[in-house]
Amino acid sequence: MAGCSVNLAGPGNADAGEGRVLGWVFGGAALVALLTFLEAAGIAGLAGGAFAIVAAAILVGALAGAVLGFFIGWAVNWFDRLFVQDPSTITLSGCVLCAGKNSGIPPFHDNDWTFNLGGPSLALLSPIQAGLDVEEIRTRDAPGGGPAEATVDPATGLQALHCEIGSHIGDYAAIGGAVGSVAGAIAGALAGAAICVALGLATFGIGAALCLLILATALLVGAAVGGIAGDAIGGVAGWVADQIDDLDERGEAVTRGCIMTFTGRWVTDSSHQHNEIHDIASAQLVECNDCQDDKTGSSTSGLIAAVGIGRHPTGRDP
Repeated sequence: MAGCSVNLAGPGNADAGEGRVLGWVFGGAALVALLTFLEAAGIAGLAGGAFAIVAAAILVGALAGAVLGFFIGWAVNWFDRLFVQDPSTITLSGCVLCAGKNSGIPPFHDNDWTFNLGGPSLALLSPIQAGLDVEEIRTRDAPGGGPAEATVDPATGLQALHCEIGSHIGDYAAIGGAVGSVAGAIAGALAGAAICVALGLATFGIGAALCLLILATALLVGAAVGGIAGDAIGGVAGWVADQIDDLDERGEAVTRGCIMTFTGRWVTDSSHQHNEIHDIASAQLVECNDCQDDKTGSSTSGLIAAVGIGRHPTGRDP
């Protein structure tokens, strides 16, 4: 099942999170390559084949650092991307323009239930504060988390606020990937050192160069295998937690084309540079009447008013 995305109406960068993770990737690659180079500088008698082996070791070390940087950077960005607004909790009503689950394997999919609430009837119900309206909700930067650009639903082109019910899979997989990659790198380095000792390679010249390549390769393999294994274990643990929390039952209760009211945490998502409700704490169905086709919002306003005074909405039963 495909999740919902939004398009930025302004000049922001919807892929800002990927850029931050790449910073960790390049930083990790540069750091481990430098450490490998410094280790190689202490080897005596480097020439010919030994020099080529050392060059290969530096390249493999850079790859190992990139893998470590990816898993660590992914986790850091994952838990440092949402900045809470003030007030932290809001209630909005509007048309559900898109509804779906971002299903798949982490880190490429977080398995959150995602929705775009919007249309001409999009309205802020609470809190009632001077200067706080739908436009402010959509575009105000959270402290330390901006910029926040206005967003539109890609399918309809209507104004929308992205809303999510978070899965545990993304959280657990991010932690598992980082921990697994670091643990795997340590285990790989120890295994590489043991191989060098067993083969008697910790000597001058080509033997020491070959040992350095073995260490770098073991580090790369350990970081990659550990990160993938940790990601998988975390993802499975998150799936179990989702079943306990009835994540899919809650997500399936929100249907595209329905007028609904969402209450939840108002945040700026710095990874995508837009505001959203994450997570939805409660959702109330007002009516299902193909509201995405309602260009005026007048019928929606009437339905919301009817529910507010305890009358049954007109149109199809919810």
